[in-house]
Amino acid sequence: MNKKQLKLSTFDDALDQIKDGMIVGIGSGSTIELLVPKIAEKLEQAHIDITGVCTSNKTAYIAKELGMRVVDVNDVDKIDIAIDGADEVDNQLNLIKGGGGALFREKVIDAMADRFIVLIDDSKCVDYLGQTFKLPVEVDKFNWLLVSKKIESYGKGNIKAIRRVVDDVPFITDNGNYILDLELYENIDAYEMHEYLIHLVGVLETGYFLDVADQIIVGSPDGVKVLDK
Repeated sequence: MNKKQLKLSTFDDALDQIKDGMIVGIGSGSTIELLVPKIAEKLEQAHIDITGVCTSNKTAYIAKELGMRVVDVNDVDKIDIAIDGADEVDNQLNLIKGGGGALFREKVIDAMADRFIVLIDDSKCVDYLGQTFKLPVEVDKFNWLLVSKKIESYGKGNIKAIRRVVDDVPFITDNGNYILDLELYENIDAYEMHEYLIHLVGVLETGYFLDVADQIIVGSPDGVKVLDK
């Protein structure tokens, strides 16, 4: 099975948890772009209705094109269930997210949700966060270089902070900010690192999602594995 097939294999368990009348947080990235049409299909076939709150402009556009009702996060008081992908998941169900650059909005919506479900293929399972994927950090454009220097001085001093560039142009988030992608070293304490980063002036949010996932649904060649908090 290729990665797309592994991702698709996780959808049934997630779709079963979407019920009529729910407010659903809908994430970002390649997995969710495959999932959104399946959600729209379920709504039509089961004759149910939901309200979507999306973590990116792109996801919102796809959902609206498929006829789903989408509202702004400020129009709801809570979210019943949030569904998203992840770039890495460790053995404690902690995550790195933000490969698509929507980490701040993802964190807002995931924190509002009564239940947060993550869909991944088994290549995203790691021994420690930062093992295979850089840690995204959303930073203000005004002082991004100063922030990157402070980050690189942390701890052992061997962290590398790289401003994300796409097609030779600095990547801009939906919030109008830059992303710094951090190369981390093994055994770095994710909790301490997050606390250091979040208190730097100019940092909006980090791609560490710690102690927030309620369930991880993993697609693997051996079948779907469901990991509960």
